[in-house]
Amino acid sequence: MSSPSPAGRCAGDEPRARGRVEMCGIAGFWGPPDPDLLRAMNACLRHRGPDDEGFLAHRSASLGMRRLAIIDIETGQQPLGNEDGTVQCVYNGEVYNYRELRAELEAAGHRFRTKSDTEVIVHGYEEWGPDCFARLNGMWGVALLDDRNGGPKLVLARDHFGIKPLYYARAGERLLWGSEVKSLLQDRSLLTSPSDQRIHDYLASGFHDHVPDSFFAGVRQLSAASYAVVDGSGLAEHRYWTPELSESGSIDPEEFRALFEKAVERRLVAEVPVGTCLSGGLDSSTIVCFMSDLLQKQVPDAASLGDHLKTFSAVFDGDPIDERQYIELVLEATGAESHLVHPKAEQFLEEVGQVVWHQEEPMVSTGPYAQWCVMRKAHEEVTVLLDGQGGDELLAGYVPYQFVYLRQLLRERDYPRFAREAWAARDVLWPLLRRRLGERGRRFPVLQLIRPEFRSKIVPATDPRVRDDLKQRLLQDLTTYSLPSLLRYEDRNSMAFSIESRVPYLDQELVEWILRLPPRALVDGGWSRAILREGLKGVLPEAIRLRRWKVGFTTPEFRWLRAERAWIQGLLRSPLFCSRPYWDGPAVADAFDALCEDRLEEHPFIWRTVNLEVWLRTFFGSAGGTVTGRRPEADLMRLGDEAAVELAGTPVAAAALRDFRPNPGHHLFQQAPGGAIFARAPLHSRKVAAGDDLAAALGDALGELRVEAGDLLALSEKAVAVSQGRSVPVTEIRPGWPARLLSRFVRRSPVGIGIAMPETMQLAIEEAGLPRILLAAAASVAARPLGRRGTFYRVAGPQVAAIDGPTPYTIPPSNTHAKRAPANPDRVSRQLAARFGCEVAIVDA
Repeated sequence: MSSPSPAGRCAGDEPRARGRVEMCGIAGFWGPPDPDLLRAMNACLRHRGPDDEGFLAHRSASLGMRRLAIIDIETGQQPLGNEDGTVQCVYNGEVYNYRELRAELEAAGHRFRTKSDTEVIVHGYEEWGPDCFARLNGMWGVALLDDRNGGPKLVLARDHFGIKPLYYARAGERLLWGSEVKSLLQDRSLLTSPSDQRIHDYLASGFHDHVPDSFFAGVRQLSAASYAVVDGSGLAEHRYWTPELSESGSIDPEEFRALFEKAVERRLVAEVPVGTCLSGGLDSSTIVCFMSDLLQKQVPDAASLGDHLKTFSAVFDGDPIDERQYIELVLEATGAESHLVHPKAEQFLEEVGQVVWHQEEPMVSTGPYAQWCVMRKAHEEVTVLLDGQGGDELLAGYVPYQFVYLRQLLRERDYPRFAREAWAARDVLWPLLRRRLGERGRRFPVLQLIRPEFRSKIVPATDPRVRDDLKQRLLQDLTTYSLPSLLRYEDRNSMAFSIESRVPYLDQELVEWILRLPPRALVDGGWSRAILREGLKGVLPEAIRLRRWKVGFTTPEFRWLRAERAWIQGLLRSPLFCSRPYWDGPAVADAFDALCEDRLEEHPFIWRTVNLEVWLRTFFGSAGGTVTGRRPEADLMRLGDEAAVELAGTPVAAAALRDFRPNPGHHLFQQAPGGAIFARAPLHSRKVAAGDDLAAALGDALGELRVEAGDLLALSEKAVAVSQGRSVPVTEIRPGWPARLLSRFVRRSPVGIGIAMPETMQLAIEEAGLPRILLAAAASVAARPLGRRGTFYRVAGPQVAAIDGPTPYTIPPSNTHAKRAPANPDRVSRQLAARFGCEVAIVDA
């Protein structure tokens, strides 16, 4: 099946209805103008921001943007330039101190035409050059075209912590860049393949997002706190900020409290509704309580919160990770309005294709799916959402950090403090130690499951994480091993649902103040986040302020995997999975069986292989190899609808399905038992009446959608029966006493009446004859104690099984008619197949 629309473009190129807005994105390239490429790259970012789009084509560079308007909605269009147009900017993010910087720039003589923070970046770059980036407190990916003295150059920059993404790659003579990898893939000259090194690091250790190289070979991320200058000589990357550790700061809980409140207040600036995530943990609860306090104080910027603060949470009924009791404590203390989501395993499998497509690279666990569900719910109420990312890495929130601090005290020979800390934290540390010791006999054989020939060609990834210096370890996790991946999940999940996510813990002023604190400000007396707990007395409910155990934003992953064991095993034992060069497929499947049967420890390796396989199928198709700007095959089971359309390369081209939306509970793509993937286009036909030409009706429904050999047209047997005049008003049927008697013993189906009414039973008797119906009834009674279902219809025959009665949800007059089976359905199918040039199936629907 094909479409006259051009292929090779991202779905969503056509206008969307307002209300389906998603987040900002930028894209472009260094090289000669190519308007078609620029528009294709930009179209792939429509889901990040449909409020506006803009382009700039220069002789040396092209800039594109998609915008979700948050501040200066009316005049904040991009690209935006300086007074004479020699500096042009596209930008994704927010600068929270833009008001202060604007005042400073105006004092220096700069003139502003808008209220947007984008223009602050433009004039800041004019005034201070690349040094301006260190002065921006916020999150951003930015591209500046500088055509002033010395010739044109392109400057790319990313915020201090990499909250906002920015990728780049070389494609022939062009240097491509954009907020997402899929935008870069629109250049057909960019050839990429799965990165063996990144895949090995991920499988063997779980490392991802820890280096600039992405999972797409040749595609890199610009490092956080860096800018790159692109000109005729190439690309040169520079750092504009390096975090500095010291112990010169004083432990002042009140100052921490004031700085954090300021960080939260800065992130309330918006001309759209603002809400917040609430997991029930310490970090998110702190944000909620400060937002509530600012609302009660009627701080001007808190007007974005409306009359009531809105919170969004994921809960898991009956599971140990459920934190609803803590969520309710915060709600009771603040009076906030709660919105809950209940992520489920089966729902996750239905949407895993969408999630992977938006994330673009593998995830550490299924945990980001809980965040995905929260963002989807938040989209119904707000446009900006605050979240607690960075709190654990800044303030030593994870339990293993206490082990790091204990090792540091031993290294420093501070034995008295070591003894006090170890004893004070015994209730937290001992259960963790006991669990690890108890798993020694059930260790998961990670390295044995990775193919030796694959391991032999890879540089083994060592674990360079510091284990005996708390602040050095926190800095590593803040910049390399923990936070970057969490920020990627946050960005992709939020922009998938039009949400701008803001993270107060990564306020530049707050971070630099915390980095100057001594370790005992973070871990003290067996307590993690010591300064936060002390500074929030009277702000947080005590039961939360003094919480010992951290759950984290996660899902019941291993329960989910066990619950969907058949689905997972189907994937792990599939020929495609077993053909991958990375792992021993049958051994992985056997290890998953052992995990399900509690013979091996619960280990994330199984999820890693599942996630990688889904990622490979999503971006590289069933054949593997390289991928270009053409959409890859959607060789993936149960793809989410929108993602499936965008990834289509199966029997229906992506463009052919752009105008289609499935009915509730159904999907555009389905996997057949043999593993093949079928794309399904739901056709809306006119109402069929007796005597209608089915071929003409089907042709009208197809419209411009063309079918080809290998496609399959399916139509309802009811429509065929109606066209043949085999639909009868029930008022015209005169049931005899056998029909009235027998219909009493028929179980009513929840999906249709069938022959459970005298009128339809009468039709069955007329079709098959009374003796056969009596024989079928007797056989059914005899088979029922044996647990055999469907015996009646097997004996009565397909003509009886196809009879259906009136239902209130069908289109009139069918809601008052009983339908017989179509006459000669095979002949009808052959006639239609000859007419349209493809197979035709007449189905019960």
